[in-house]
Amino acid sequence: MSHDQYGPGAHEDQVGRTFLYRSRDEGGTWVPLGEIRRLTLPDPDETGVFWNSFFRDGASVYSIGAASACGDLVIRRSLDHGATWTQVQETQGRLLVSTDGRTHASGPLTVPYAGRFWTAVEHPLSPTFGDTRITVLTADQSADLLAPASWHTSNGLTRRTSWLGGTFQGWLEGCPVPTREGGLVIMLRVDNRAPNGAGIGMKAAIVRVHPGTAGAAPVISFTGGDFDPRDPAGSGFVDFPGGCVRFIVRYDPVSDRYWSICSYIPPAFRNPRYNAERFRGILVLVSSPDLANWTVERTLMADDRLYAEDPAVRDAAFDGPFGGGYYHTRFGFQYPFFLIEGDDLLVTIRTACTDAEGGTRAGHDANFYLFRRIADFRQKPTNP
Repeated sequence: MSHDQYGPGAHEDQVGRTFLYRSRDEGGTWVPLGEIRRLTLPDPDETGVFWNSFFRDGASVYSIGAASACGDLVIRRSLDHGATWTQVQETQGRLLVSTDGRTHASGPLTVPYAGRFWTAVEHPLSPTFGDTRITVLTADQSADLLAPASWHTSNGLTRRTSWLGGTFQGWLEGCPVPTREGGLVIMLRVDNRAPNGAGIGMKAAIVRVHPGTAGAAPVISFTGGDFDPRDPAGSGFVDFPGGCVRFIVRYDPVSDRYWSICSYIPPAFRNPRYNAERFRGILVLVSSPDLANWTVERTLMADDRLYAEDPAVRDAAFDGPFGGGYYHTRFGFQYPFFLIEGDDLLVTIRTACTDAEGGTRAGHDANFYLFRRIADFRQKPTNP
């Protein structure tokens, strides 16, 4: 697992700093390996990495992310379980996405599908949050994944602010999902907002990928309407708990369901007084038979103050009011990434909560990274 460093003094807009940790006892203890760009051979690498994630191909582990906040997309490989990594050079490891030089790749999940690897990134078109162009990248699994020529980019999709009744602001942080029916979609976090600027949430976007032939650029499409899971070429919006905060989705053939871990907003807080995009104090496990209809299975983590009967206790769980009069949760359990291992989920959670130094500036930020094993995740708990 890894985390980057951001905020005042980090200078992530110049060089991204990502630190790597490894566990050899089922996640019970973690050993720091160091900053990834300092673990490169034969010399330390001056190219940073930010917003990265990992994927495996046989004995190789790859790190993929941006070189800095909105920098080039870079990829490195490790053959020794993360102890050392390849360098980034102009002809190796630096993936230039066509039509744009700026990349927002917030932990881009990379998955195998139809003999190729697939990932999704977005490109900021203006300083406005959510004003991004969505692009899909793919490479043959047999290709040299460090070579820029091995990767092919799709067409780009841009937002329409008329979507969702004019509340749509943008989309970001797409997750490739191979479907039960043999297709591939990108499921995206959606930023939709009330007139005062508070995030509304509860929606996700499903972009359809049309793979085409191996070695060729894929095509992606989006209707802007409702997603129909019965349509093999369908795309569109779905109701999704916590769809305005980063999530990933995986299909589980054992249960024949799709699973995700996401933020949850109780009905009492679904109004413009609370910013759904920054309501990150409750983390839940959800599942779906078709990507369109989602059920909350259980609560995984929560700031108990949000369930208190005393209004003063509930108010203590929030920061604010901010410019539009809305509030953010003080604690944040967010950006959960998970793997399915047998009957369990292995989960990492970016976390903001109280510590001996006073905690974080905001629930969006992080002072802890948590690892959790969710045992027997397919079984409904007695007390969800």
